[in-house]
Amino acid sequence: MLVRGRRTPDRTEVRRDASLALRRALVGAALLGVAGAVGGGVGGWAWLASAVLAIPAAFTLASVRRPYTAPCPGCGALLGGRLVQLPDEPVLGTHVHDLRCHDCGIYVDASTGVVREVPFQRVLASPGYECTLDAARLGDLAWPSACVACGAAGVRSLKLSTREAGVSSAHEATLGTSLDGHGPSYCAAHGGGDDPVARAVMVARTPARVTVQFSLYAAYRSFLDGNRDALDVIVRSSAVGDAPAPDAAIAGRAAPGD
Repeated sequence: MLVRGRRTPDRTEVRRDASLALRRALVGAALLGVAGAVGGGVGGWAWLASAVLAIPAAFTLASVRRPYTAPCPGCGALLGGRLVQLPDEPVLGTHVHDLRCHDCGIYVDASTGVVREVPFQRVLASPGYECTLDAARLGDLAWPSACVACGAAGVRSLKLSTREAGVSSAHEATLGTSLDGHGPSYCAAHGGGDDPVARAVMVARTPARVTVQFSLYAAYRSFLDGNRDALDVIVRSSAVGDAPAPDAAIAGRAAPGD
């Protein structure tokens, strides 16, 4: 059950899918065969295309050893069922952390064969909890009032750079003296520095697309639920329930058992 402001309470089981292993083996072998045919048959610059095609082929074949699937504990979508694997996509297994559900956007852990949403208090070494949207919707975003670095009450906001391409939360962004709701919020102890790692958030954009990444999962989840109708997620805000205490999640206070 997917709710705002509270870690998803449900857990699902990881299962081994033999048919998935077979299909990945066939797809991986086919991709590798095409890569070899292109490189050997055409030659010249085609070797470059062949090498690029060989990358997903190799990772898909490697994923044959881990043909695991599980329902997402938040929305029920199938996790781990992709045939073609890319280098930046974790493969579901009995022990994996920070796997994103592409349908509802939450991140999950698989530990001892059980899948559950990651703890709200988890902090990555650099921004990595990611969501994307059309650049035209950037001005419509609602930013949580809690500090994106620690979850404490925010007292000031970061004014993002207006550059149409590049990292909007880096050195050209400026830290204000009050909350305005139009950018990442910070407490008095955070927000300094001039890079996304120090600021615990990265907003990168092109003229067409925007990627927003957070270090603190609670900040990511609060941002995700507050902007579902603008982000590239299938589960919209109308399908998400309200928790009794919505401020608890962004403050980093996990549900019982976290």
